[in-house]
Amino acid sequence: MFSFASGPHNGTVPSRRDILTTPRRWPIRVATTVIAAAIVMLVLAFAAGGAWLMLRSAVHETIDTMDRNRAVDVAGQLAARGPQASLEIVSEPLSGVDMVRIIAPDDQILAGQVMRGLETVGTLPAPAAGEFTRDQLRAPGGEDLRITSVGVGLGAGTFVVQVGTVTDRYDFLLGTGAILFLSFVPVAGLATAVFVYYAMGRVLRPVESIRSRVAEISTSGHGERVPVPEAEDEIARLARTMNAMLARLDAARTAQVAFIGDASHELRSPLSTLSTMLELSSTSGTPVDVETVDELLLPEVARMRTMVEDLLLLAKNDERGMPLRRDDVDLDDIVLAEATRARELGTAGVGVPGRTDLQVAVSVEPARLVGDPDALQRVVRNLVDNARRHARQQMSLVLTVDRTVPGAPRATITVDDDGEGVPNAQKSTVFDRFARLDADRARGTGGSGLGLAIVAEITRSHGGRVRVEDAPGGGARFVVELPVEELEEFGD
Repeated sequence: MFSFASGPHNGTVPSRRDILTTPRRWPIRVATTVIAAAIVMLVLAFAAGGAWLMLRSAVHETIDTMDRNRAVDVAGQLAARGPQASLEIVSEPLSGVDMVRIIAPDDQILAGQVMRGLETVGTLPAPAAGEFTRDQLRAPGGEDLRITSVGVGLGAGTFVVQVGTVTDRYDFLLGTGAILFLSFVPVAGLATAVFVYYAMGRVLRPVESIRSRVAEISTSGHGERVPVPEAEDEIARLARTMNAMLARLDAARTAQVAFIGDASHELRSPLSTLSTMLELSSTSGTPVDVETVDELLLPEVARMRTMVEDLLLLAKNDERGMPLRRDDVDLDDIVLAEATRARELGTAGVGVPGRTDLQVAVSVEPARLVGDPDALQRVVRNLVDNARRHARQQMSLVLTVDRTVPGAPRATITVDDDGEGVPNAQKSTVFDRFARLDADRARGTGGSGLGLAIVAEITRSHGGRVRVEDAPGGGARFVVELPVEELEEFGD
């Protein structure tokens, strides 16, 4: 017997007791071969039994027909020639039957011709004139005897003509044929097993090739894939699915390595600054002055704290989704507040050479949605900071609401700048973590590369989407679309 139960899969090595008590599953090739052979043998065995019963019934029906025809012939002669000709009537050859008797109304046998061993067969209940009866009994010698009786009405009463045939010789031939057929069943089962075993080997060969290839793929391999069979079947689809999975794992591993490298690079810069200043103060015995603390150390600490918080936020989002509150949020208020903040900051801290004071244009429509106000403010702020970092002279914030789709209004936040823009080759990766458009990673001109990734995560968690385009006047345009509520109930 085989079982489809499986053992423990907790990553531990099974003990000897587990190996002895855990049900083991047969290989698919062996299990399929055994099942197919068993089914073929059972079907053939049942078919042989059914065919034997049907053929036996047909043979007995043929015997009964022969007996009836002979009985009708004898009864016709008896009616025509009378009881005095009984001996002449039954003296004709038996011709396939084993017993012919004519019985008088007083149950006396007037004449008969029987095969050896049937002389002592007793009489049977007499049918009425013109009627037939059929009986099956055991002869004195143990044979099965089928008898057909017909009543013949004459002046002296009703005479009975009985014709019988022993069926044992026919049953013996049928039994011999059934035995010969049944002896073919194991041969057919063996032939089926060989064929199925070979066919399953051919079918499972690509699976084994895929398995061995997967076993050879190392954790450090790049671009390794399993072979795809030429046939368009389930195994080919399995191979393509596994290749797609390997591609995702490869991409995830590449992203993880890049993520670790980028995070290390970004954190190394402020840590190096802090370490250098502290070592210098320690070796010189001179405390760090307040101006250095305010202008160098505290900004580096703030930058490092912001980066760590961003990394923690993204890690929590990867683990269990972005943690969000659910409150009513006036999106237009957030956009106006961030536009005011951008005007107040102007060019301070941006560090773009030759740039005059930043001009900020804003246009909003009333928009309300259910979401996390702090997270949505972070979306707008990150986009504004990104635009301030790259704009030359001006940037703009626009909030519009599209109510053309009944019951599904959407708010669109558009942030434009007049900077260098985003190259087409980088538009698909600009929202990746640590994606940087800067040629270097200078602290004064570049961010950490996490702001736009956080924008994308927060937007998706609110059921929206974000994309980057080319601004009409040059530069980059970032577009955020969010589902909002209908505003008729609270006015403007």
